Amino acid sequence: MSSNATSFYLGPTPPPAPGVYPGSSKAWLLRENQQAYLFQNQAITAGQSSIAVQLERIRTASYPWGVSFAIWFAANPGAFQVDVQTADLDQDSQFVTIASLTGGLNASNVGRVELPSFWAKFARVKLVSIGNAVNSSVLVTR
Repeated sequence: MSSNATSFYLGPTPPPAPGVYPGSSKAWLLRENQQAYLFQNQAITAGQSSIAVQLERIRTASYPWGVSFAIWFAANPGAFQVDVQTADLDQDSQFVTIASLTGGLNASNVGRVELPSFWAKFARVKLVSIGNAVNSSVLVTR
């Protein structure tokens, strides 16, 4: 996967590093045609959510409103569930699951979730369950 993932943050402090959700109002601004790691080769335990990204509103009708998530594991994760969650407020209690990845990984333990039409302001993932303790990465693309 790409190691050139970038994003922009319009806050008073630097953006949070990829990892566990740090709390409300700390989401990165992800502009069109940009990428950001939500988890980056990290040992995440079941029940933990990633950092959130704020998805820039698209300014032209010719650019898709979608967002995609590449999810991969360092080795076979066993039985797992990764939820893609969205919200209009960057608060833990506001995130709602809109898609789940529970299988369909390729031979390199990579899976994808595509949201071709996306209206919520914030997005993140939650590792609901994982059978084997392996590192995971999630790359979001706007």
